[in-house]
Amino acid sequence: MTNRTYTDLFDLIESLAGVDEFAPTESTKILAMANRRLRQAYDACDVWPRYMRLDARPAPDGVVPYSYDASAGIRNSSSVTRDGAVVTFVTSGTDFNVVVGQRVMVSGLSGTVDPNGFFTVASVDGQTVTYNLESGTGTETYTGTGLFTPVTLPNVEVFMRLHDKNPVQGVGGWEYDFFVDSNGANIVGNYPELDGFFVTYKAVWDGPYTTASANIPQEWFYYAAHATYADFLRMDGQVDKAMAEEAVAQMYLDTELTKASQQRNMNNLFRRISTYTSRQFR
Repeated sequence: MTNRTYTDLFDLIESLAGVDEFAPTESTKILAMANRRLRQAYDACDVWPRYMRLDARPAPDGVVPYSYDASAGIRNSSSVTRDGAVVTFVTSGTDFNVVVGQRVMVSGLSGTVDPNGFFTVASVDGQTVTYNLESGTGTETYTGTGLFTPVTLPNVEVFMRLHDKNPVQGVGGWEYDFFVDSNGANIVGNYPELDGFFVTYKAVWDGPYTTASANIPQEWFYYAAHATYADFLRMDGQVDKAMAEEAVAQMYLDTELTKASQQRNMNNLFRRISTYTSRQFR
């Protein structure tokens, strides 16, 4: 995904306004108006590609929370062994706070077949987790104190779909209904009491942006510039010119929304209804 800087955005707004430099008070207002427009663009579509995520996330008591505290999932090893390519990591005293399919980092161990790095959890049973190496034969007990660190997961803005298996890689996975409240996504009919799900969701917005930001999404850049300039014109009492700029801004946003919609309809993370004559998104 391509990013632009706020400086680029501000320079374009200055160019549209035909000024060499805004007054300090105007610059402050432009930042506030730009953030409002960038947030508006974010809210305009739930399937912006840069914010779409598919992760395995824990669901304590059948609820997938909006946020996951990766630091609370860190565990030290009491023993770590290898049988072929399967590594068994055991801690003591506290159950693991991860689920099958979740990404973790393992460090601090020594052995003939390196068990350190980033891995996907293969199984979880209380204080025992397994993960798979790319290769390995024989058995081994690792030395050193292993550190098990879950990879940070973005906060959830919008829950979209929940599966018991990876809907991209798996076959025969089951999709669960859910309802959302202040705690997160509450699973309906959670049988057989699963403690985690593969969640398709929209990640939380990156803003509000600052004058030093370098992560303004390219797909919102021209919309934000023209829309912010329209707000500036409206603030200055030039309503007719503001309406013209608003139309230009909406044209840029509509173009990007069309791109996102087309990608969504081709994306198998979402439902498709196929017949011999057509394929539709639902």
